[in-house]
Amino acid sequence: MYTTLSPCDMCTGACILYKVARVVIGENKTFVGGEKYLQERGVDVVVLESKECMELMAKFIQEKPHVWNEDIGEE
Repeated sequence: MYTTLSPCDMCTGACILYKVARVVIGENKTFVGGEKYLQERGVDVVVLESKECMELMAKFIQEKPHVWNEDIGEE
């Protein structure tokens, strides 16, 4: 599975449930989800530390902070 950010708890659970073998994460500075949980269950987790993903997320958060805050449970 390829994802811009580290997967949330529900996505982490879905990866385990459906036996996803590898999760490739664009960046995990903006949000750290269930990476450790995945690794503990044998999932290969690759973090690219992509500058493009970091810039994309920074722009999104700046332009739509209310959407981001709702998504991460801050509102």
